[in-house]
Amino acid sequence: MSSISSIELAVVIGLSVVLLCQLLYWAVFMFRVRKRARYLANQLPGISIVVCARNEAENLEKLIPALVAQKYAAPKQIVVVDDGSTDDTPMTLAVLRQKYPELYTTTIPIDNKFSHGKKLALTVGIKAARYEHIVFTDADCIPASEHWLTNIVERYANPDKQLVIGYGRYAKHPGLLNLFIRYETFWNAVQYMGVAVALKPFMGVGRNLSYTKTLFNNSSQFRHTMTILSGDDDLFVCEMGKRKNTAIVFEYESQTISEPKRTWMEYVAQKSRHLTTAPLYPSIVKFVLVSEQFTRFFFWLFGIVAFVLAFYLPSTVILYSVIIAFAARFITIYTALGIAANNMHESRMWLLALPMDIIIPLMQAMAWITGILTQRRNTWK
Repeated sequence: MSSISSIELAVVIGLSVVLLCQLLYWAVFMFRVRKRARYLANQLPGISIVVCARNEAENLEKLIPALVAQKYAAPKQIVVVDDGSTDDTPMTLAVLRQKYPELYTTTIPIDNKFSHGKKLALTVGIKAARYEHIVFTDADCIPASEHWLTNIVERYANPDKQLVIGYGRYAKHPGLLNLFIRYETFWNAVQYMGVAVALKPFMGVGRNLSYTKTLFNNSSQFRHTMTILSGDDDLFVCEMGKRKNTAIVFEYESQTISEPKRTWMEYVAQKSRHLTTAPLYPSIVKFVLVSEQFTRFFFWLFGIVAFVLAFYLPSTVILYSVIIAFAARFITIYTALGIAANNMHESRMWLLALPMDIIIPLMQAMAWITGILTQRRNTWK
């Protein structure tokens, strides 16, 4: 009988400890995507929009007019860096330059002796930027509204801000893969924005990111990590982002929309490339992220073991502990993600929290293993 009591005690204590860790994580980091007071800009600064493109002729024909059409009450410059395109991108840009005087283009020629990632193209684009404040997006993106640029740059009305982390959502299409990609993108944004506000910025997406030229000039990451395949945004945000100098922006009008991958293999390959920079995150950020995944795994492990034991022993103590633990955790999760989904205009995304709580770590593990086993050239596209 004593052995059964010991088992009950061990299971209840184990489940309680990991539950408290999970609740603490969600309380500190995952309730941060909520409406907050905003500085009102009396006068918007001139802005440079930098786009790096490789073989993006068709997408640029859609993006450039959308950028020109932005309702922005200050001068703006559009810089497109053609990074060794072999399609009709050069001709397309030449035609667009004739039509839009605010468009400036530059080219990085193909050099078979020198392989480089996106960081070189970004550096060239930043150097060509006319204005201090720079907004970055990708050629395959479209602003969600004609007020996208204003919503991003308004954050600089707070004189402390030099870095703005935005949200790049994915277009909605039928299918399980699309649903998974959109949910994971939403969940990741809630996490990295929450950690940025509560602890330290560690991640941003190049689809929707902004920082000052001064901040870039003070950074060393681009110069020291030219050979790293991916992570140009994350590494810069990790080095230069601070709680005080960073703003997050997540409202629908401030978002960009991109087309997601269409096959599971393409998604896993993309994810494995993105995960290559995770080991370079600051120690405190790695500790927080690993702790969340570690305690999430053991929450499910203890929960399943406790549920089985509750009927095998049987034990009402364990059964009530399981019910209370799962209720507490998922009420917290659904509340946090419900608030975030409402503010980010991601309707119904929060409803997927329960199945995705198990699926996302499995997919991340698969992508991580794929990245280790697969050798890739140092090219960003």
